[in-house]
Amino acid sequence: MTGALAGILLALVFGASSLALVLFRVSPLTAPEFALPFLFLSVLVLSSAATALLFALTKSLLTHQPFRSRAFISSSLRQGILLGIATCVVLFFHLLHILNWWIAVLVYAVFVLIEMAVGR
Repeated sequence: MTGALAGILLALVFGASSLALVLFRVSPLTAPEFALPFLFLSVLVLSSAATALLFALTKSLLTHQPFRSRAFISSSLRQGILLGIATCVVLFFHLLHILNWWIAVLVYAVFVLIEMAVGR
């Protein structure tokens, strides 16, 4: 399990550094044809890695009962990737100037329902 957590931590560092590079070196507003795909990719990597890392650390630190580490890591990665995709969709709607708070709530609700259907 520590190997998987190390990989997730490496993806988190990679996502944070790529997001900082895109935001500070290549502005998404001045060069959108190059910066926007990398912006979405770095947000996806950063949010999915952060979510998976937090889920895995919370589960491993707060429970004292044994659990299947491989199954838990795979489910937390799936949840992190779904949250990252939802964040990218919300960011895309914001760039199109069609984002309201209730649209963001609906996007996240759809992805929660997808996770509930897949996690059965």
